[in-house]
Amino acid sequence: MAIKDLFGHEDAPAPTKQLDSGLLVTNHLNLLYMLSAGLLMPPAGFGGKYYQDTLGSFPGWIPLFVEKVSRRAINFSTREAGHLKPVLVEVALGGLSGQVFAYREDGTRELRFPEQLHGAERVIFVPAPLPTSWIKSIVYPSPDDKRFCEADAKDFGNVPIGDFKGRSNKTLFRKATDIPWPLPDGPAEHETPLQTPLAAGGAMGMLLHFGNQGGLAVESCQRAFDPGEVPAEPLADPILAGIPEWMETGKPPSSSVADDGGDRADIRNATQKRLFWGAIGKLLDWRQRGGVGGAEDGLLDFLVATTATLDSRLQAGTRKLCDTLSSLTGLADATASELFERHPTPMARAMILFCLRRDCADLLDFSHDMLREPDWLLAAVLFGVRDGWLRFPLRLRAVPGLSDAVSHRMARMSHRIAGTELDLGDPPARARPLRELLGDGSGWRGSGESAALALARKQKWDCIDTRISLGRGEYRLFVKGGSAHIDMPGEPKVTLRIDPAKFFHHLAKARLESKIELKVRQRFRA
Repeated sequence: MAIKDLFGHEDAPAPTKQLDSGLLVTNHLNLLYMLSAGLLMPPAGFGGKYYQDTLGSFPGWIPLFVEKVSRRAINFSTREAGHLKPVLVEVALGGLSGQVFAYREDGTRELRFPEQLHGAERVIFVPAPLPTSWIKSIVYPSPDDKRFCEADAKDFGNVPIGDFKGRSNKTLFRKATDIPWPLPDGPAEHETPLQTPLAAGGAMGMLLHFGNQGGLAVESCQRAFDPGEVPAEPLADPILAGIPEWMETGKPPSSSVADDGGDRADIRNATQKRLFWGAIGKLLDWRQRGGVGGAEDGLLDFLVATTATLDSRLQAGTRKLCDTLSSLTGLADATASELFERHPTPMARAMILFCLRRDCADLLDFSHDMLREPDWLLAAVLFGVRDGWLRFPLRLRAVPGLSDAVSHRMARMSHRIAGTELDLGDPPARARPLRELLGDGSGWRGSGESAALALARKQKWDCIDTRISLGRGEYRLFVKGGSAHIDMPGEPKVTLRIDPAKFFHHLAKARLESKIELKVRQRFRA
């Protein structure tokens, strides 16, 4: 006897064919926003910039048409404003498995994808979000519409439309069906966590860009991208050690603080961890409220309110930091060097940078000899959370594989927080810092040595040693035009060697142009 589901439908037979992709009906402005965010997502993620489309009919779900789209859905997705252009987003589904809803002519039912596909499905409702890395192509009604949308994208600094295949297909639009839209029934609305994944995406991107600082930077980047796939030993820095927990759970880690009789260093470390991750929690709350008010003011309010609850031995230093941050909201009374001298801890320096610099790109363009590796890394997390992946500029997304890696991990994090149990398959390989690709310099061979030498030459770093080996014979040294010359028989053997310590010292301080970094990375491609 066949088993019926909660809609009264009998279990479907085995699928008649594989469903490799589906078509999302939307408009071009919603598409540009989602490309910026790295997620195909419901209206809740648009922050007031949403135009009505099929995503709003069943909030929390991505409606994907099978083979043919609905004419009414196309009209529905462009009727809010005359300047909106219809687009179809072809989404690959090969990595998807889990519970979805499907619309057929006999109604909408829940099923497990892909095992319970019947073959007569017209629309598949997948829990949001989905990674934009799954976009196979963007389909436009005509070449003119394609050019219009791509030109529109250039008005923004964070829309990577060039990363996606665009094509025009008049037939697909002309042969749209009469499937009603909105559908008469469908899945109930469900909440989609978005702000925490988007903040995590920004932090991943920033930790990659600061991943050349040193070994701690490389490990922090590793654990941000793949928190469950690295050695179990915690990071040496007590604050950064909270990254894997946040990436896994979506909740900033808490920190227990010892009693007043505890070791002062332990109390200080636990307190700084509490303050830093508490500040991250407040920034996430600020993002959830739509970024109303200044993020810097919210951080300062949190510190002021928390100071009275700290160990009495640490309250004076925290009040001093609050006074400094408060002064930065107006006209600063000191130079950056003076501020860093007053506050030598990484947490305090990161928060000072947070109030001194505007955004992620601004932080990456800043340099200061007093700042150390943990200072930069904590600042990278703060800035990444504040900006999120949505505000990450294109020039910072240019690292090969970065956008795909972040997009998939943000979507997976959202489903993990929401508990949908939707499986998105294995994520793309994470993008790795140059320092990790280059190794530690010991026994450099092949691509590593070639890449290091090319970069050192391009940047004119004083880390290249030259050895000239001469064979037997008579030599004549003479000076001509102010230069020394040697006449000798045969050919000398010239050996170039990179001094790893000097090289990595320069690399940690460098802010490489994207074109130069791309050329170095190309040497590591298989």
